[in-house]
Amino acid sequence: MKRSGLLFGLVLAVAVLDLAGQERFRRVPPPPEPYQELKLPVIETSPPITNGLRVSVVSRDELPRMSLQLIIYGGESSSPDRAPGTASLAAHIVSRSTQIRSASDIEELIDSIGGSLSVMTLEDFTVLTFNFLDDYLDQALELLGQMILRPDFSEKAIKSVKSILKLDYLDREKDPEFVAYRHLIRLLFEGHPYGKMGFTRDAVKNWNQKDLLEFFDRYYRPNNAHLILTGNITLRVATSKVSRFFNTWQPREFNQKPVPPIIPPQKEKICFIDVPLAKDCAIYLGTVFPSTDFDPASLSVVSQILGGTENSRLFMNLRESKAYAVFAFSEAVFYQAGGLFLVRAKVAPEFIFPSVQEILKETRKIAREPIAISEIDQAKSYLIGNFPIEIERLSAFSEKMSEIKAYRRADDYWNKYYEQILLIGPDKIFLAAQRSFLPPPLVVIAGDKSLLTNRLNEFESIEVYDSRGTLQYISNKEKQ
Repeated sequence: MKRSGLLFGLVLAVAVLDLAGQERFRRVPPPPEPYQELKLPVIETSPPITNGLRVSVVSRDELPRMSLQLIIYGGESSSPDRAPGTASLAAHIVSRSTQIRSASDIEELIDSIGGSLSVMTLEDFTVLTFNFLDDYLDQALELLGQMILRPDFSEKAIKSVKSILKLDYLDREKDPEFVAYRHLIRLLFEGHPYGKMGFTRDAVKNWNQKDLLEFFDRYYRPNNAHLILTGNITLRVATSKVSRFFNTWQPREFNQKPVPPIIPPQKEKICFIDVPLAKDCAIYLGTVFPSTDFDPASLSVVSQILGGTENSRLFMNLRESKAYAVFAFSEAVFYQAGGLFLVRAKVAPEFIFPSVQEILKETRKIAREPIAISEIDQAKSYLIGNFPIEIERLSAFSEKMSEIKAYRRADDYWNKYYEQILLIGPDKIFLAAQRSFLPPPLVVIAGDKSLLTNRLNEFESIEVYDSRGTLQYISNKEKQ
């Protein structure tokens, strides 16, 4: 009997220890794996051709496809104050039709060369991206040349694109995430040129031919542009072909005014914007930092720790632990004049108040408590290990290459990515977290107000906006 009891006790003790070991194993991430040296193709850049257009090539002879990206150094911050969104209008019109090709003709041509065309207008610049089979480089350059040299800015074309964009915005304004982000940008950059990026569909009525022509005439110039080709091509051949199709593009004397510094908010603010019929709520928290605090590598590590993946602090807290959120992530967004640190979450309406409280708790914690070395190492390991996966596709790789020229970084910027991440010490990472999250944040919640009236009353103070972004009232708990 005693022997049986002793044996049972030993078995139980071993089982408990085994379970404890399993639990520790689950909680402690494995050590980072060794990384392979990063060797990316070199960006070769020729002297500007006769009209000032810069041409770069990233040679990838193993691919049957090519990517062409034309960067125009004029983004939404350069739109007229009276007509925000003009930069987006210009990019869409240029890429849609020309004086000699209709929209349907362009679509057919792009399909025939196995291609795709997209436009992206950001705060500081605009990018036209053209992917196609490498046998059709001449056709792609010819089409792009027609778009730039012979755009269709007729009233009919403008009206057509305005209608398309307005319908697109009507559809996107049903999405709480889109609405929350746009409203966050408007409030964070109120009075700053970057705030124009938050324009709504109401801005469409102010778009006109005069502003469009002035914007295009000023910014769509060869000496204010950079063309990058990625694929099986040499710089000499690329420069020759680009010169052939773009030699009549006329330069213009260009003096770009620098974007004024970004000023962080002076006090914490929580806002709500109505999105009728939305089933879930979007929560967006934002803080901004000036160019003097611009440290992409450190901020990338901070973002990875806070909300980079499903294993990060925000996701584990709001989704795995509390079951408040569908997701919760963070990211650092960089501009010429500084940057934005963004936290975003999708939550059920009944959990908006505790979700905001947990997000604020996590952002304050990462700014006030030193980060464990093990957590930093895991974040670095993920960033380094995931980078080759990020750039596997030609389109993603080309986008990274174009960022170098768009943000005017060193040509070997991405080749030094591993080194930049590995050499960041804990003190520098903690300093980046403090600079990002010690300033008061702005929080925007977007959802269906009819489902949330009682939930909004849980906040000490909250600004309430209608679906068009117009302030309706400020709910103050003390006054209630």
